[in-house]
Amino acid sequence: MAILEFNPLKLRSLNHYLEVPMVAAVRVIGGETPLARYVLRVLRDRTTGFPEFRRYVRIAGSILAVYIAGELGWVEEEVETPLGAKAKELAPAGPVYLVGILGASLPMVEGFASMMPEARIALVAARRVEEPGRLKIEVYYSRLPRRFDGPAVVLDPMLATGKTVAEAVRLARDRGASKVVIGSIIASRQGVEYISSLYGDTPIYTLALDPELDENYFIVPGLGDAGDRALGVEP
Repeated sequence: MAILEFNPLKLRSLNHYLEVPMVAAVRVIGGETPLARYVLRVLRDRTTGFPEFRRYVRIAGSILAVYIAGELGWVEEEVETPLGAKAKELAPAGPVYLVGILGASLPMVEGFASMMPEARIALVAARRVEEPGRLKIEVYYSRLPRRFDGPAVVLDPMLATGKTVAEAVRLARDRGASKVVIGSIIASRQGVEYISSLYGDTPIYTLALDPELDENYFIVPGLGDAGDRALGVEP
């Protein structure tokens, strides 16, 4: 059975958005649909409470699913309708894995999975370890399959430094993922550049691309601490 490539809109190179030569492919969804911009308006607003914030993170995950679906493998299958007629439509070619970065990605994963209920869910938890002059990422928990037998979609609302996402990409690739795609709500220029330097063939989908990080590695203008705002608990 032939696997169909179903991505009618090609990813633009990062150079389309940033005035630097890059090899990464990035799709900024906020420039393509007003719905994404509306979701961003709610999420960026400092007065949005955590129940509403969480709800819109979930919606963002659903929007990303619509766009990222074109990166995944599909096969044409024939079904019979209640009228006894035959129709050919698409179905996933095999398992699809959603790799969520524990924290604010939980409602994002839920939103994506609402569009692809058969998707399998894997988790990675990481923390920052700050040392003089450098920032390291330590993965302290993961629930991943021993081997991925299909594509993996790494989901993290805020692609800030890119280091946590890069580690999740590495883990998925090392365990055999046939393809890895990254989905975020807001990505920073620095984070995308970092991912590009390591995995230039990994597509990145984001609702917005923001210009910089502050001294605490928060994306600016960003939306603040996505984990605190989505979960309603400050550590």
